[in-house]
Amino acid sequence: MKEEIRGSAFSAQEEVKRFKKENDVTRRFKGNRVQFEFNEDIADNLKQIDWSIEHGKTGFCRELIAETLTNIKKRNKLIRIADTSEGGWDTVKLYEFNIVASDSEDESKINRADNKAVKKKKTQQKASRLL
Repeated sequence: MKEEIRGSAFSAQEEVKRFKKENDVTRRFKGNRVQFEFNEDIADNLKQIDWSIEHGKTGFCRELIAETLTNIKKRNKLIRIADTSEGGWDTVKLYEFNIVASDSEDESKINRADNKAVKKKKTQQKASRLL
């Protein structure tokens, strides 16, 4: 249902969005770029939700709301991992890289990623001290 409604009305919007992203100013920090793109995706979903409400497409609206909430929860989880781990965002990168683990293995997956990130950080610090 979602794909049927998006159709040509959103394909033009997607082309404009893609062109805008390609020509957008380069962000100085990767974290800023990631957050900017996340915010853009949320804003696009909110625009689509508004459109679906105006056109009485409640099923599509509910799908978009569920998708948006899932994305926000995932982003907040990554922020919590970065904030509580010694490795910070390096832990998150390693955590996201290993997407095979199931939910029951989630905690150990986070710990392994954190340990790897901390070890990598310490190795880099030692190497920079030697220079």
